[in-house]
Amino acid sequence: MNSKTAFRNTFKLLNSEKPVFIPFVYSLAARLAQLSLEEMTSDASYYAHSLEDAGELFKYDGIINNYDSSIEAGLCGCEVEWYDDYISPRVTGYSQLELNEVNPEENVRFQVLLETTKRIAMSRGKDVAVIGVLTGPCSLAKTLAGDNTSGIEGMIPQVGSLLVRLVKSICELRVDAVFFREDMLESGYRDELRAYRKTYTDVYMTLFNLVRYYNCSPVIIVKNITLDFINDLHGMVPPGGIVLLGSKVSPDDVSYLHELTGSLKLAFGLPLPVENPDEAESRFNVVNQFVQGHKPTGFFYVSEGEVPYDTPSEALHSLIAKMKNA
Repeated sequence: MNSKTAFRNTFKLLNSEKPVFIPFVYSLAARLAQLSLEEMTSDASYYAHSLEDAGELFKYDGIINNYDSSIEAGLCGCEVEWYDDYISPRVTGYSQLELNEVNPEENVRFQVLLETTKRIAMSRGKDVAVIGVLTGPCSLAKTLAGDNTSGIEGMIPQVGSLLVRLVKSICELRVDAVFFREDMLESGYRDELRAYRKTYTDVYMTLFNLVRYYNCSPVIIVKNITLDFINDLHGMVPPGGIVLLGSKVSPDDVSYLHELTGSLKLAFGLPLPVENPDEAESRFNVVNQFVQGHKPTGFFYVSEGEVPYDTPSEALHSLIAKMKNA
């Protein structure tokens, strides 16, 4: 079974082999290619080769196309500023553009991202998973609203309509999953989702149904949520998987998540802080001990957010070697 099949089987709860590892490699790929992040992401050839070369170097199981929430913000008319060679640009001004006027086909950064994803899917998609990442509806609505939160409820359906267009564009490239980033809100995601529960539920259901129509898996990336929120979250917006950034799971937590994979038909991405080898190994050992004894089929590993660009290559090589030899 190759990495692509193992990744897809994880969301069907059929991966009886070792959990796959899908790190968020973005600015690190630029550094390895000796390009600034802005240079890398401005040209589809540079961009695709950089991500592919990093994947070839470290031999992880899937390539993620970006880890940069400013792409959607810029697409919607927000001002963004590049201020460091290896850090994603920051949003410096909020949008005055009507969302129904947004045209993804005319946005250079988004079109380069699509072309890059297409090239990776064509060149590597038979062997490894290819994952598209988008800012989730909660995080995008909060970003676009800025300090003006009074009109956010009316904005949510418009954000949903825009994301439908972006999801369709990415899924048509035959990716294996779409990850929706809600980790920027951290623990505040829970309150934000509950505040506009019905409106967000409608948006998520539309997005997830569209992803599934293309035979892909919809995944939410969250951060610093309590595990008891998972049932509530699944009841509102049932994804195919949840990436649990910021979660340092205990043996009891791993057992509980295993129970949820069966009862909710849900895969879990468990984070490893690659840049901290001792901590990454410690967390891996906790999960791996359970994996060895119980053979869970719905777990996969991710990095603890984006792998920092200055992470020594040896740290990533060492962790992946440990995974393969476990």
